[in-house]
Amino acid sequence: MSELDRLFATLVRVLRDSRPEYLAQPFEVAELMGYVPYRTVRTAIGTETNDDYAHVVMRLLSGEGGYIFADEMLQDDMRNELSSPNPNLAVYRSYLNARVALSQDHTRRALERMESLDPAPDLAPTTAVETALETALETALETALDAAPVVPHQPESELSALANALADLAAAPVRPRAAGSAGSAGSGGPECTHCGHTLPDGRAAHFCPNCGQNVLARRCAACSSELEAGWKFCITCGRSSI
Repeated sequence: MSELDRLFATLVRVLRDSRPEYLAQPFEVAELMGYVPYRTVRTAIGTETNDDYAHVVMRLLSGEGGYIFADEMLQDDMRNELSSPNPNLAVYRSYLNARVALSQDHTRRALERMESLDPAPDLAPTTAVETALETALETALETALDAAPVVPHQPESELSALANALADLAAAPVRPRAAGSAGSAGSGGPECTHCGHTLPDGRAAHFCPNCGQNVLARRCAACSSELEAGWKFCITCGRSSI
């Protein structure tokens, strides 16, 4: 196995044991570096210096070997630096917030190799690999569901119901109150056109006993000026009296 192969295998092993959901979902480059830092994996991958380690990391991020899927700009920059005579081995630090994903085929093969070397006691190698990947997928799904905003069903509140009722009431046609339908309790006579008080029933009333206004006089609906019989328009504001 090359240094690149060993780096990917080490990454898969660490994720399997600590963040299995990352075997099946994208994560940031900064997190990748945190799971396989130089000081802890240099022996496992066989790099002697920090520059050797950074070179292997750039090869992984560039997409070499098909181990990692990432943004095209990130991978193009990695390839360009690696092909230059004097590559900048710290260029990957500009992409710490970029997201990468592991190849599922390579991940499966890496898990199978691990199981063949250290098989689970109660599971066959193939079953163990499938279980690991299923666990990763289930964990990734649970993480996504937990992160999704919960929008509970909200039944119509009393306030919204009242608002709808008021809107219906406002839209309903207004019917004038019939004479004698309201006023003094126990009386069914006509009403005063000025104050709405019920007039005495069965008697010819020229003036209202409540406000003293002439109930026989006609008033302009716009300016309340008194109108004489036969007038079709108000002499004060010109409003039609018909």
